[in-house]
Amino acid sequence: MLSFPRVRPYLALALMAAQLLGWITLARASEPPPTPAPMTVVRRSLREFDRFLDHHPLVEDDLRLDPALTGDNAYLKKHPELHDFLGANPDVIRGLKHYPRYFLYRALLRQANAPLRYSEIAQLRAVLDEQPALERALAENPEAIRDPAFLHEHPLLRDFLDQHAELGQVFLPCHEPLAKNP
Repeated sequence: MLSFPRVRPYLALALMAAQLLGWITLARASEPPPTPAPMTVVRRSLREFDRFLDHHPLVEDDLRLDPALTGDNAYLKKHPELHDFLGANPDVIRGLKHYPRYFLYRALLRQANAPLRYSEIAQLRAVLDEQPALERALAENPEAIRDPAFLHEHPLLRDFLDQHAELGQVFLPCHEPLAKNP
């Protein structure tokens, strides 16, 4: 076949095309995978942090009361597992800055008597923005969200739970709207 002069150019062209296609395939295989969107990475890191905190409830309590401890070298020195975790997962710090109520919402989610998504509990943002003292009180004692006396002292929260059935059902003590003036 190579003895035919008219076939040689076509054969050379076919070999070059095959080689070129091989290089293209090799180049695609060696490209790094696309990096996930930054917030996807942050949310994934916070899910890992959730798992870490599930095994370190005392650390979680400390951080709920003072989130700045994640950057406190003295505290991190006393808690080397937290130090190592944060060192291995730097996106957690970014996530905590983006979600400043992360620890509070996590504690409140545990108080719910039915599963809730983070986005559902985050609806409390408006109430907490309006009443920083309420936010501090809930951070100190997340169980208070289920206490009728606490809800009576904080009518804005009580009314909010009354108006948002999905939250009221999981937090209100009797699953019914509380009387405004008991």
